[in-house]
Amino acid sequence: MNFSPVSEKIRFTGRVSVENGSIVLTWPGTAVSFRFRGTNLSLNGFNDNFGADSILGAVIDGEEKKFFIGGSGKVYIKIAENLPLTDHSVVIYKRMEGHYFTVESLETDGELLDLPKAPDKRIEVYGDSVSAGSVVDCEEYAGKTDPEHCGQFDNAWHAYPQILARELPAEVYDTSQGGIAILDGTGWFEMPNTKGMESCYDKCRYSSYRPESDWDFGFVPHVIIFAIGQNDANPDPDMLKKPEKREAWLGKYIEIINAVRSHAPKATVVLALTVLGHDRIWDDALEEIKDRLGGIENKAYHFMYSRTGTATPGHPRYSEQKEMAGEMKAFLEGLPEETWE
Repeated sequence: MNFSPVSEKIRFTGRVSVENGSIVLTWPGTAVSFRFRGTNLSLNGFNDNFGADSILGAVIDGEEKKFFIGGSGKVYIKIAENLPLTDHSVVIYKRMEGHYFTVESLETDGELLDLPKAPDKRIEVYGDSVSAGSVVDCEEYAGKTDPEHCGQFDNAWHAYPQILARELPAEVYDTSQGGIAILDGTGWFEMPNTKGMESCYDKCRYSSYRPESDWDFGFVPHVIIFAIGQNDANPDPDMLKKPEKREAWLGKYIEIINAVRSHAPKATVVLALTVLGHDRIWDDALEEIKDRLGGIENKAYHFMYSRTGTATPGHPRYSEQKEMAGEMKAFLEGLPEETWE
């Protein structure tokens, strides 16, 4: 049987775009989840590629899979074959950046089943490559710089936001993009005309390579994690030492937080950089933002991992991402109970 992905029995996670009966996965980690009873499962879709060749991810009954889908064009993927004739749980997710993937229809010899209730806790993360899971799947490089030609190691499922969501448990929207900074004209995203989170935080389709679309902020999180600051020293590593530039950066960061929070006025804000090496001046700047937001009295926190900025000169690998997720989980579990109301 052939099923539309736009169904009450299919759950979307992350900023997805519903277009003409299809689901477009945009940000890394966006996903569709469902259950079915049957032995085979296939997907009809379309890959809109504007970076390196793409890889799609799936998790079937807890088993992780990846599918190389290359460049732009129609896609037919056999997600699973010869499964036992029983109930199965499936997550199909956007593993990496550099493309949009459209889920047009699903095919199975069985039937879709009702999903269990989504977790009660809700989190959104605004981050960069670490939060998106860039270069996470090369564990032999833990604590080391990245290997060459490393895009095939990107995997949002192994990034700390997704690990955290599975362990809490919580529903997570991971609004993260490799290379992104706060301000346009800084960072590494879309070199040489770089684009910052100031132009992307309110978008569903956000890449300059394709027409953009606005996000409706229909997902209302209990906790919003802001993890931007790793890329902001490009092209000026001394930016925060210059009063005018520092104030512009702080002011825009606070403006974005307030704009996001206006759609979730009860949400707790957590500012936290990552274990990837960086100058402590950026952590100090987040501490100042926390204070300007009103601190704990206004449900604004600055969290630092035990190895913030010191664990590795390369992207955190799966073990390091799990370390981050574990520490963030402990921190969130220590927040007041009303955080999750």
